[in-house]
Amino acid sequence: MEFRKIKSLRKEKKITLTELGERTGYSASFLSQIERGTNRPSLEALRKIADALDVTVASLLANEAPQVIQDEETSAHGYKVIRNSSGKIYNPWQTNSTYYDTLFNLPVHTNNMVISKIYIDAQSSSSGRKIAHNLCEINYVIKGEATIELQDEVLILHEGDAIFLEAFTQHNIINATENELMLFTLQF
Repeated sequence: MEFRKIKSLRKEKKITLTELGERTGYSASFLSQIERGTNRPSLEALRKIADALDVTVASLLANEAPQVIQDEETSAHGYKVIRNSSGKIYNPWQTNSTYYDTLFNLPVHTNNMVISKIYIDAQSSSSGRKIAHNLCEINYVIKGEATIELQDEVLILHEGDAIFLEAFTQHNIINATENELMLFTLQF
């Protein structure tokens, strides 16, 4: 795999290899080898490079950003629904053992991040009431049907749908069905 994207981002931000080395703790020679594709970085090295360039690791790994199909709901309401779309499957290490299926790409620049798989029993809810917190949140429905209570609205998300909630948006996730509900949640 080639990481030419690192070089183009670095040049776009007017950062030299030496400056990138100072920010990451790696030598300019090592970083040059990564950019040319003669050395494969570890995930830790990619994380440091991504942080130094103010981008996500996923953006460095993906060949192209996946396309997102969104409803016309705007972020002015404190949420954005992301409907199921065909994600981009890519293999960052060019082996037959690891593949990534991107659902959507959002830039994340924070040290506070919680990734969880949440199971909500039939006829139950995540918190029993609407809550708000200081983290943005993405909830992706893996299995079942989620009812999302917001300030003035109730939304139904089906398998493959997701919702982005801005920080301090009041919400409650309900499983109003008799079936299991499983969500992938990212809080940042």
